[in-house]
Amino acid sequence: MKNHSHAAKILTLTTTATGRLIAASVILLSAICSAQTPKPEKPTVQMGFSAPFVDNAIIQQQIPLPVWGTTEPEAKVTLVFKNQTKITTAQKDGSWKIVLDSMPAERLKSVNDTPTGDTMTVTFEKAGVKSTKEARNVVLGDVWFCAGQSNMAGGLRANKSGHYPEDTLEKANYPALRQYSTGSESWLICSPETAPNFRRTAFYFARRLQQDILMPVGIIVTAVGGSNIDSWLNQEPYPTGGNYTTLVEPLVGYGIRGAIWYQGESNEKDRRNYQPKLESLITGWRKAWNQGDLPVHFVQLPGISSSSLDNPAGGDGRAEIRQAYTATLALKNTGMAVTIDVGSVGEHPPNKYDTGERLARSVLQKVYDFKDLSASPLYTKHAIEGSSIRVSFDNTKSGLMVAKKEGFLPPVPQPNAPIQWLAIQAKDGTWHWAEGKIDGSDLIVSNKDVTEPIAVRYAYTQHPNGNLLYNKDNQPVGPFSTIGYGPELPENTEKKPLKK
Repeated sequence: MKNHSHAAKILTLTTTATGRLIAASVILLSAICSAQTPKPEKPTVQMGFSAPFVDNAIIQQQIPLPVWGTTEPEAKVTLVFKNQTKITTAQKDGSWKIVLDSMPAERLKSVNDTPTGDTMTVTFEKAGVKSTKEARNVVLGDVWFCAGQSNMAGGLRANKSGHYPEDTLEKANYPALRQYSTGSESWLICSPETAPNFRRTAFYFARRLQQDILMPVGIIVTAVGGSNIDSWLNQEPYPTGGNYTTLVEPLVGYGIRGAIWYQGESNEKDRRNYQPKLESLITGWRKAWNQGDLPVHFVQLPGISSSSLDNPAGGDGRAEIRQAYTATLALKNTGMAVTIDVGSVGEHPPNKYDTGERLARSVLQKVYDFKDLSASPLYTKHAIEGSSIRVSFDNTKSGLMVAKKEGFLPPVPQPNAPIQWLAIQAKDGTWHWAEGKIDGSDLIVSNKDVTEPIAVRYAYTQHPNGNLLYNKDNQPVGPFSTIGYGPELPENTEKKPLKK
């Protein structure tokens, strides 16, 4: 028993000593680590610009320019850009905003000029700790907000079959043309290497725009394939949409010259009800930006699938949604690109060159005052002259012509061909295919069997194609109906289609 008690005592002493040794080792190791790791100093101020105030940005010229971001609550914020220094104090949530005075952009000698960029510097100070953030190579110019669905979202890519001209990429050395797209949080400077990443419609629009105005041009592209217009709205009576909240709202306030919009495919079935939604989008975005009546120009949907020759009254497919775009032009500072002649059987017409060019023409004429540059002629008025109706248009100083367009090439005049998809309405409400005679800048419409005409429609169908009406500057006449959407005809109204 004594041996057992002695052994237990030795074990207890050994265990206790070992425990003390381990504890001492832990304390020693902690002391060594503490000696090697310096104690943290005062916390660094968390700060930054909000996107898209980043390197290579193009910022809007000739307006008081808001710049904003986040930092520590109530930190002192000092912003320096060019010859301006502005100071403010961050809000309690850390947000800050400074408004720079209006500044002009430098003109370019050519689209290949490299503009002189400047560094925008913001310094944050709190409790004696300073932090600085820079956005380098920032350039003043005109910024256009480009939104919509897949036909705005689609990229230029490297496939030359979708380019016009085919050497578009090789010649895409445009240092003053830059793109910011949501999700990338960076500005791309256009070069042969980066151009495939530009969005096709916006690229062709900006390329043509810059060619004429010769100044830096920035495009902010936020587009989602398959999205409906409802998701982009932000005011009553419509609920605020998800795309507005996630893709538009974070950019609201970034200085822009205007916006272009290519959407509607997902709302095709809205027909005439698309108009109040488009109007709400325009007026809602204008209120959000608080830059007055910002110019907004949009693409009238091209043709898709095919149209029947048995329905001179039209109104099928996309006819009414196109009329909805036309009706929206009643809003101040709006414009429209007509694309009925560049449609395809499918939803994604390959020709975005003409779409971008026509958007640019509309903007150049209405926003930049290029009065000698014509855009697509649109119906303005009509007069009944006996058994015919005289129709007048804007943008027809050069006169009208019948022509046919194939691919990217300009329309080819067809002087002896009849105008297709032209219809006239008789007093009894029936519609008939009609003949069109060009009289300078007017169109005289008639049908030998209609002695008392009351209305005219042109290209008022799903996919009008063939021999269409253009001005002599190669711009297509927009689809029109002299009675707008028109009264709905009774189901028993007799239709008398005539052979075209």
